[in-house]
Amino acid sequence: MKNFIYFIFLIFFYFNLFAHHPSHKVEAETPYPTIKLKLTKDNMDGYNLLIDLNNFTLAPEQVGKKNKPNTGHLHLYVNDIKIARIYSNWFHIPGRYFNLKENLIKVTLNANMHGEFTIDGNPIQANIIELKD
Repeated sequence: MKNFIYFIFLIFFYFNLFAHHPSHKVEAETPYPTIKLKLTKDNMDGYNLLIDLNNFTLAPEQVGKKNKPNTGHLHLYVNDIKIARIYSNWFHIPGRYFNLKENLIKVTLNANMHGEFTIDGNPIQANIIELKD
């Protein structure tokens, strides 16, 4: 009986592991969105990230609602760990996330239902590497 309960728990956990944010892709429409990043050292701590977007509408009020063409929010990753959702063109990244000699910052364009926008199946994203002193 104990093994059966353990098995049921594992099945439940496995199927719910990805339920909150499905990893499906959403093909972008033309004109295709573009994204560029600029990272500057903050005077107090960490870095400030400027995100230059074209042909993409940030709509935080639409998160979790029906997908709309080239509309949604951003996901921020530092060293392949998702740090936050982003709803504007500026974001402060605390210094505690920069713990490697080379730190990879990645921003993806995401639809309202969290799927990544793509062009021909390739995610629309921008990357920048910050070298730690």
